[in-house]
Amino acid sequence: MKVRHSKIKILILATLIILMGHSYSAQAAVKGAYIYNLSNFTGTIPYNWSRVVADKERNEIYVLYQNTIRVFNDAGMEIYRFGDDLDLGQIVDVAVDKNGDILLLTYKQTEGQTIGQIIRSNYRGEPKSNIELRNLPSQFSNFSPTRMVCRDGDIYLANLMELNVVIADQQGNFKKGYDLFSLLELQEKDRGNVEILGFSVDREGSILFTVPTLFRACILSSDGMLGWFGRPGSAPGRFNIVAGIERDSKGNYLVVDKLKCAVMVFDRNFKFITQFSERGYKPGYLIAPDDIAIDNGDRIYVTQAARKGVSVFRLVYN
Repeated sequence: MKVRHSKIKILILATLIILMGHSYSAQAAVKGAYIYNLSNFTGTIPYNWSRVVADKERNEIYVLYQNTIRVFNDAGMEIYRFGDDLDLGQIVDVAVDKNGDILLLTYKQTEGQTIGQIIRSNYRGEPKSNIELRNLPSQFSNFSPTRMVCRDGDIYLANLMELNVVIADQQGNFKKGYDLFSLLELQEKDRGNVEILGFSVDREGSILFTVPTLFRACILSSDGMLGWFGRPGSAPGRFNIVAGIERDSKGNYLVVDKLKCAVMVFDRNFKFITQFSERGYKPGYLIAPDDIAIDNGDRIYVTQAARKGVSVFRLVYN
């Protein structure tokens, strides 16, 4: 019996060593290293849950906050701002097309009606033309987007509350649309109680989005196939309140968790790799993080609450 118990102990010990080895190798595969916060010459800009967008063609960062858009260079310093002094209406989102034109998703009160429009602007934010959505199918006739992404010449628009997505070309012509509510196989009683929080588009044209109430991170491929991952819980790799989602140059998925105050990393097969940061007010710590963007240098830009601004991390691979 002693021999048998010894063998069992050895097997258990060997299993723990193997598991620890797998955990260590996963943790070491990629790390997030804090480098700085977006700033101007007076110091860190105290944003509170702003919207952040990376222009990967020119490696510039756009931050929308309180109807003002600030542009930052790849060193994290402000180089230009606009919006507050222009008659553009309420700016809901910003994107940059491959030619460097700035697209502004705005809503404006006109004769008692709220009119939404996409304004094409030059690099100074000065309007050049309007983009009108055309040829929308009947199911999208009342479509009012609240999020916008430009990718490979197309404009991806989403209503985060109604779970609708429309893809249009640069002239606003309808190309494709999705009812995410149906794709998620939700029941009618759930309508109005489920919303998207994170929304982005990867280099393959897949739409990435998170649904906090379902504890899911979802990937809608360009051919309309929906995949998802995520389970609730406080353990590493589990979701509390998922928010922003992006994909890095290696194909990993980065998911922000507002309650954990961390960024979680999953590989292309949805396997949990690691997470970085935690709740706190020190540099490199986060308070209720929300939106996320990534540039061509695998720098991660994370927005947050408590006027902590936009924290920037660099992904380090082994």
